[in-house]
Amino acid sequence: MIVGIIGGAGVASTNKLCELIENIYTLNGAYRDAHHPEMIIYQATQAPSRSMFLEGRGPSFIEDYISIGSKLKSIGAEILCMNCNTAHYAIDEIQSGVKLPFINLIKEVVMRCKSIGTTNVGLVASDGCLMGKVYERYFSEIYPNANIIYPDDDMQKLVTKGICNIKNTHRFDSLSSQERPCNIFEKIRKHLMDKGSEAIIMGCTDIRVDYHSTRADVIDSLEVLADAIVNLNNIKI
Repeated sequence: MIVGIIGGAGVASTNKLCELIENIYTLNGAYRDAHHPEMIIYQATQAPSRSMFLEGRGPSFIEDYISIGSKLKSIGAEILCMNCNTAHYAIDEIQSGVKLPFINLIKEVVMRCKSIGTTNVGLVASDGCLMGKVYERYFSEIYPNANIIYPDDDMQKLVTKGICNIKNTHRFDSLSSQERPCNIFEKIRKHLMDKGSEAIIMGCTDIRVDYHSTRADVIDSLEVLADAIVNLNNIKI
């Protein structure tokens, strides 16, 4: 099944997604190009900001995403996904406009939380994702017993800073730099654990570009999306 990826949000995280998928296949024995899935990646860098739209500070991204999804469909994509948590605010409208099925990343992440069985879940996400209650919708449908724990206001500002720093040169800082995104997100993780979180969702795909935790209680949305894409195509080596 050919997957179309609406990426560019951000560019580095879309590249990282492709890397994660390639790694999974290679670690499962792939040694030829033909062992890997066909994918069509569209770096939708000119679509309006999803977060700024939901914050009421910018134009809608929805029409652009419908147009991009339709382009992917026209060149052979059979199923689509969006490499952006916040964009899932409008997944039903976009899916209806494109008339192709979508992998629902938010649903996949919430189902992962439910499978772990933790009740208190910390959520690290963009301001727009929080304001649009993107995750809350699926928690109420799939895992209503979960209690979502949010960063304090000063820490939420740090979330925004960390996401911005992934998109600029700070992700190339030395590991001792407090501006380095990996250090920012580790600080946020500890903050949410101190607030009682038993698991923490890294609900922005950009985060994985510079922050990777092997802890079982950290659910990385980009890794979840990579797994979901791999699961569409049984690995046959």
